[in-house]
Amino acid sequence: MTLASLVASSIVPSDPTSAIAAVAIVALLAFVGFMAFLALAPVVSSSWASRLGGTASAGSSIEANEAD
Repeated sequence: MTLASLVASSIVPSDPTSAIAAVAIVALLAFVGFMAFLALAPVVSSSWASRLGGTASAGSSIEANEAD
């Protein structure tokens, strides 16, 4: 066996389905983590609320629009 084949066999999993599943899990965890950050950042810090364009209050209000 050559050095290149030894290195490739130690890096690449033997089953392509496992590799695809691992990449999908990492991508899903990154996406969920980012969405949780965007949802919780205004609650934790008022400076993040101003950066994201929201308010630091926990409640939300629904106001009538002129078109309604």
